[in-house]
Amino acid sequence: MLRSLFQARATTPIFGGVRTYVTWQQTEVMKKAIRNATIETNTRTNTPSPMISAEERQRLRSDPLLSHLVNMVMRDGKKMQAERFVQMALRDIRETSNSDPYKLLSDAIEIVSPLMDTKSARQGSKVIQVPRALNLRQRRRRAFVWLLASVAKRNERELHMRLSGELQAIVNGTSGILEKKLALHKMVLANRSNIRTARSLI
Repeated sequence: MLRSLFQARATTPIFGGVRTYVTWQQTEVMKKAIRNATIETNTRTNTPSPMISAEERQRLRSDPLLSHLVNMVMRDGKKMQAERFVQMALRDIRETSNSDPYKLLSDAIEIVSPLMDTKSARQGSKVIQVPRALNLRQRRRRAFVWLLASVAKRNERELHMRLSGELQAIVNGTSGILEKKLALHKMVLANRSNIRTARSLI
């Protein structure tokens, strides 16, 4: 119906040609058709595809872990879109693994969250790496950065499928994020002697 409205051409000649723009009456008809259109549903979950429920949105915004993940996924201020991606990823985890998606998410983030990090400090004319402990929010942020970087490299078409697949790969021990965490901890251990040097510089 909408395609026929766009393709309709008026027969009134203007300057020897034909009117090709959409008239006000056609615009009103299109708006009415859009308002009365049925919402497409997801055949797997039998829920509206472009929307999530108010309860799910409240949980995404009240839980610290889910809220942090939504904020990291969000791009260009589109928070509702990020919430939809996260919620669809949780649903996909429940369907594919038949387990609690929130528990799997929290376990995966806990597995890949580093305990320590390094920061640069000057010692005379050279720069050294000084290990430092991370708080809970810093640990989660580093884990989310690694997670989203690995999600972007996956081959699935939809973002929520890539996210759910990477979380399950972390729990199964096949994700490349585990190697990044191991490399960071090795660097921390290699520079642990710089902690005393940094204290002497203060």
